[in-house]
Amino acid sequence: MYYRVKILSEGKQRFPAKREYEYINNELGLLFEDAGEQAYELIEKYVTDAFEYEDSEEFMQNLQTFAKRAEQKEIQFLMAILTNGNWEQLQKSPTLMDSEAMENSAAYWFLNNILAQTVPNIVEPIDAICLKVQVYGNSEYALLGKEDTGKYGEIYPFAARLLMDAYSSNGPIGNYQLCGPIVEYFEKLKGTKRNSVPSNEPYDFEDFVDDTGGIVLSASVIKDPEDSDEEEFAVYEIIVHPAWLGKEIPTDFETYPYSDYFA
Repeated sequence: MYYRVKILSEGKQRFPAKREYEYINNELGLLFEDAGEQAYELIEKYVTDAFEYEDSEEFMQNLQTFAKRAEQKEIQFLMAILTNGNWEQLQKSPTLMDSEAMENSAAYWFLNNILAQTVPNIVEPIDAICLKVQVYGNSEYALLGKEDTGKYGEIYPFAARLLMDAYSSNGPIGNYQLCGPIVEYFEKLKGTKRNSVPSNEPYDFEDFVDDTGGIVLSASVIKDPEDSDEEEFAVYEIIVHPAWLGKEIPTDFETYPYSDYFA
């Protein structure tokens, strides 16, 4: 009943694929809305009509123009207010961030690296890990397709569970316990004292499913599910900060086909 997973490639990445820019850009817009007028005014002090743009890449260029022209303390102030004071924790490790800010960490990462391209001496770039994974179906539960993507799509809890298995796997599901930074994060939110949970059960993210969209910086479908020699498979791209993995992961393992979020 489980899915088989094969890691096709693993590498460092500072931005999601361009197909994800619009989604991430919307998240950036929410950060500016929350920060209020001072954030808008600071950008437009150096870039007139910075928020009147045609596409996401133009807005990124406007932010980079701001970074070129602004003083160091202004850049640091902008990062502080847009991340609600979580920028320093993000730079050290996203595992240290306040849980209330976790669902925004993808936007924080994206913003950080936009400015880091221009002023790396002020805003240090953050390298994430990009995994391309091929997942084989089990003839019982449908593999996720492009309709399951987006901030509240099922792909984020699915990807988080897959990363739990990637960290913990040392054989078939049931032969090991799920453990590691992601498990510890969610169990702490739940108020349990556990640092490991059974691997042969769906993982219940309870009321914290939005956090999966912060731990998993980006999750997207590269190849929609299709049959090949009677075995269904799909290809996904998952971007995650290395602190959430913490060690080298196997190239082949199993994962549960669903979480309790969308069982």
